Amino acid sequence: MGLPRLILMAILIGGGIWLWRRFNSRSARSTQQPSAQTVVRCAHCHVHIPQDRAIQKNQHWYCSTEHLQQGPQARD
Repeated sequence: MGLPRLILMAILIGGGIWLWRRFNSRSARSTQQPSAQTVVRCAHCHVHIPQDRAIQKNQHWYCSTEHLQQGPQARD
């Protein structure tokens, strides 16, 4: 009577581990990482900032209205 009971316990434990791993792998796949932001370089000071915070004029991006008014600056 001891051996069948031991085999049954091993099957139950193995099945539980298998179900637990299967459940955890599904939840890990469903977790999405946030997408990376696009960054642009200020035409005046050359600092990189997120595009949604930058100001665009013509084909240039600026980090502030002051740099927009001063215009692009040549890089040293």
